[in-house]
Parts: sequence; C-alpha cells; structure tokens
Amino acid sequence: MLILVKVFFLVLFIHTKPIFASEECSNEKNLKIGLINNDYIDYQYYLYYELGNFVQENNIDFELAFVDQNIDEFDIVFGEFNQLKKLSSKEILLPNQIKKFYESNGLDIKYNILPLDLDTLIVLSYETISIKYLEELSNIFSPIKYTFGMNFNNNNYLSKLISFSSHQQIIDMKSHTVESTLSSLNKIYSNTNKNILDANFLELYNSYESRENLFTFFSDGIILYKNLQDSYFNVFPQNEFIWNEDIGIFDKISEPVPYSYYGFSAYINNSNQIGLLCHLTKQEVRDNTFKNFNLQISPLSAYELKNFDDLPDGYEKVVNLKNKNVVNIEEELLNNIDLIRDIIFNNQEYRNIIDSNRYLN
Repeated sequence: MLILVKVFFLVLFIHTKPIFASEECSNEKNLKIGLINNDYIDYQYYLYYELGNFVQENNIDFELAFVDQNIDEFDIVFGEFNQLKKLSSKEILLPNQIKKFYESNGLDIKYNILPLDLDTLIVLSYETISIKYLEELSNIFSPIKYTFGMNFNNNNYLSKLISFSSHQQIIDMKSHTVESTLSSLNKIYSNTNKNILDANFLELYNSYESRENLFTFFSDGIILYKNLQDSYFNVFPQNEFIWNEDIGIFDKISEPVPYSYYGFSAYINNSNQIGLLCHLTKQEVRDNTFKNFNLQISPLSAYELKNFDDLPDGYEKVVNLKNKNVVNIEEELLNNIDLIRDIIFNNQEYRNIIDSNRYLN
C-alpha cells in the first residue's frame, strides 16, 4: 500500500510540476524554432535576423520552420498570443533577467507563454483631427477619401475592435451597448475602403502611406517605427455611453480606456533553450524591434520608452495605462465573429439575429 501511495504522488508531481529554468539564461547546441503561420503579419524575417545575432554570439546552430501539427518538435514556438493560448500551459520558473524584464513592465508572468507585444488600438491620420468617441467617427464623411481603412476579415483584429470599442470583455449580443457599437460600426463601414478588407499588414500600411483613408486602423507599436512621419494618432474611438443594467440608463464615459491585448508571443517547450528569450528581451534588441521592424510590435509599458524622444503628445500616457487594462478575448466573441461581421456589413439585421437566437449556436 505504501508503494502505491508513493507512485501516486510521483505521477501527480510529474503532471503538475512547473517547467524549471535556470536562474541564468541557458541554451543548448542545436536550437529548433517553430512559427505558427500568420496571414496578416509575417514575423519570419524578424526572427531570422535576431536568431542570426543570437547564434553568432553563442556559437550554436538553429532551424526555423513553420508549425504543422508538430508543436512538440520545437524548443520554442512563436505566434500570436491567441494562437498560443490554445496550447497546454504550465508554470515556468524564469531566469532572473526575464523575470526582471516583466516585473519592470508591471506584468506578472508565470506560465510558459511569454508575451513580447502588448497592443492597444489606435487610428493614424495625416490630418490633425481629434476623435474620442465611436459615434463621432461614424458621422465623419470625406468626399475625396475613404473615412476608414481596416482588414475587417481578420477575426483576431475585428474581435479586439469589438471588445475595445464597446468596453465589453464578454460580448452579450442582447446588450444595448453592443447594439450601439455595431450600429456605429455599420455606419463606419459604409465609407470604409473596401479595397483592403482582406489586406495583410503591409498592404494596409501601404494604403495608409498612399493617403487613401482619413483614418487607418493599427496597433500602437506602429507609432515607434522610424519611417512613420507627419502622422497623428488617436486611441481608437469607443462608445460614449455604456448601458447600466442596474438602473436602466446609459452612463457616459468621460475618458477613453486603452484596453490592451497580448500579440506576438513565445511558447516555451524546452526551458533549456530559454536563452533566446533573454536575448529578445534585452533593451537594445527591444529598441531595435520597435524602430526598425515594421511589424507594429508594441511596448509592454512606458518602461520600454526610456530611449525614445519626441513621442507624440499623449502617447506616453496611453502606454502608462496599457498594462493595467489587459484584456483576454473570450472564445464566445470569436465564435460569434461571423455573425457580428454580417451585421457590420449589413448582410444581417441585428434584431433578426437576436430574435432567432442564432448567436447562441
């Protein structure tokens, strides 16, 4: 009986123990990196560049390949946070350098998904037009330009936009706030640039550079890119009012809230190769990432802005609040995203969907 009890606790320990990492950064001779394919932003050239720097410093070999149902073959897998969070996660003991990096940015990271990107949503314009509320944006019309440019068919970014603009983490399709948000987005869509509805990031950026749109949708990391000039930013406009269920009226929102979402991240399969993350979180590497790679990878907090001068008015204040308003996109929203898009595109009537309970399927 005593032997069985010992075996039970041994099995329990194996299945629940955290992934251990050295207090110092470590790496082995052969490093295998996986990248989850992303049709919107291509991170592979950035990874090749930094892997080249890392392996030269440490005299090791590496292989970089796209993941194809073979996650376990890689030491580290990179991708969007929403892709990586579907994988099994375990607690991880981080090297001191990485632990300090996250602590300095006000984040408590315990598991083997390490975010390298914390996005809040903005719009860029070449004109100094200040917009605060979604209703304002929905009423702007230009006779010579599209009002708005965005890839509406990217589920990840559309989900973030719905959550961000409605102030809702869990989307209740019967909510008056959600109905108001979708009504405004439907009006915005009527004067949206339809040529870039399926655009990847670089096509969207080219549309912005060509001045096709009054406002173009981005994550805030774009603000730090060195080639961005003569640009003005606004936090993506949000609902001016939120429905108060308790007293049955709309409450006015006085100031925008820069909700934020983890983006580009690393999934650690083999903690003995975590030295690469020590490299990627060095201050000089982060500075170079923001300035020289047009990937809109965003800082985790204002701590990462200390080497940046002449930031746009108001941006540092926004970044100061990002890590206090981290939102995790719920699966319920992703499951309903096609119906939500149909409402925005005017392919479905909002009331008809609510009456039929289709959003519950």
